[in-house]
Amino acid sequence: MTAIKPTDSVLRDKIKSDEYNTVLNDINLQYTEMDKFIGNLESDIVSIKDFENSLIADQERGYDVGTSLDTLGFQKDSLQIDLDFFKHMKDVYIQKLYGDLYKYCDGIIENALAIEEIPNGFTRDQVRDRKFRGIVQYPPKEITNPAATNPDGTINDGVPATIPDPYATYDMNGIFTVISTIVVNLRELADDIGTFTDRIKTAQERESRGFSVGNLIMNLEGQQQKLTLEFDTYIERLSKFLDQNKNFSTRCLKRIQMISTEIVTAEEQATTNSEPEPEPSA
Repeated sequence: MTAIKPTDSVLRDKIKSDEYNTVLNDINLQYTEMDKFIGNLESDIVSIKDFENSLIADQERGYDVGTSLDTLGFQKDSLQIDLDFFKHMKDVYIQKLYGDLYKYCDGIIENALAIEEIPNGFTRDQVRDRKFRGIVQYPPKEITNPAATNPDGTINDGVPATIPDPYATYDMNGIFTVISTIVVNLRELADDIGTFTDRIKTAQERESRGFSVGNLIMNLEGQQQKLTLEFDTYIERLSKFLDQNKNFSTRCLKRIQMISTEIVTAEEQATTNSEPEPEPSA
């Protein structure tokens, strides 16, 4: 027996959950690949340090090493700057991606709460928390700062009473969870918008029977149109946002890939030297 699709199927069908996860998978692959090149940079810096130590030993034995220690030191410092930048940039980027998606989800939830009935025995904040489905809050919630109080219970002057939760972590796994939460809330919002159709039909039917409904129908139709427009905007913005972040991750990977190949291992050099040169064309 064929299942009957809900009356809000037009809006639900606009939610491209598979596409969102595909783009996130691509972003995740780029940053996983970036970890490999970050590891290469770390190995390069260690190799330079080992070479420096070898040259210092030669210098102490009387060999003329020229300016090699200066140039190696400059190369090592430059690579260290690049390494620190990419590691920091990756962490900051993932946190920003998470934060932007969290705020986006918050906007969808607020729109839904504006038209949903709060169940008896629940507060608006409780329903809001349920809609977030336990994902890590962004920015992190404030918790009591243990350093604000001395062991004897006195207040430690100049130390803030609360601090951002240090255990709040933002990573790609969390981002996938936020996307799933966004999809669930988009579907719920689509259902909420769909309820206007029945309400409008009921108002029209009663008006035809002689009830003085005033501007009820016009107001409901206007509210439904406004929510539908905002829903469409959410869908468009989410797709564009994820595509932009995918392009950014690709550019970052290319940049670190170029920098991390500055130094090759002996095995890589041997492989390159053993490759046959192309035969000249006739």
